[in-house]
Amino acid sequence: MPHSQGTSEKFSNGRNLPPVTMKSLWAENAAFLRKYLKKKVFKPRIKGLCIRMICFYQKYLSHGTCLYRPTCSEYTKRCINNLGVIPGILCGMWRILRCNPLSKGGEDPAPEAYFKKRWLI
Repeated sequence: MPHSQGTSEKFSNGRNLPPVTMKSLWAENAAFLRKYLKKKVFKPRIKGLCIRMICFYQKYLSHGTCLYRPTCSEYTKRCINNLGVIPGILCGMWRILRCNPLSKGGEDPAPEAYFKKRWLI
């Protein structure tokens, strides 16, 4: 039976909509899923891994003889927590380069995230 121009083609599900497949769902939501996994799953795990490695260093290898307060490893941990993994490691490396016998030492707090939400009471 030939189709007339005014009728629409019906699919196997009995509707005028094309069937939904996993491939079509994946194609539509791939970008969102990639962003979600990157933000909610992978970044916190990498951050947690870095912080756990620093905790292991503090507990078993460090002697606690840093001139600054907080110590360099604690400073790096706080920077990773506040700024993220890459900027936190870079701040920690800069702090370790500054921590030498010729420096004065003293109080040097870790930087806070600039765009961090702050609650005013």
